[in-house]
Amino acid sequence: MSIENRVRTFIVEELRSGWVPVEVTDDVPLIERGVIDSLGVFELLAFLEREFGIEVGDHELITDNFRSVGAIAEFVRCKTPVT
Repeated sequence: MSIENRVRTFIVEELRSGWVPVEVTDDVPLIERGVIDSLGVFELLAFLEREFGIEVGDHELITDNFRSVGAIAEFVRCKTPVT
């Protein structure tokens, strides 16, 4: 499963309990559209660290890194060591 699909599944099934106000595509603005809120961002962070084995620093907690599923996937790719 791609990073995008894993993130999308977590958002829809865990954060939103299967209900979201809009279709969660790779480029939909998650915070602006009310898909996730500030608490959801922290739950998403915990998921990313656990699921992908990355560590997110305080300086990386910027809107650009979490604005969409695509942005989150790119952020994870940048943090994941190439094997």
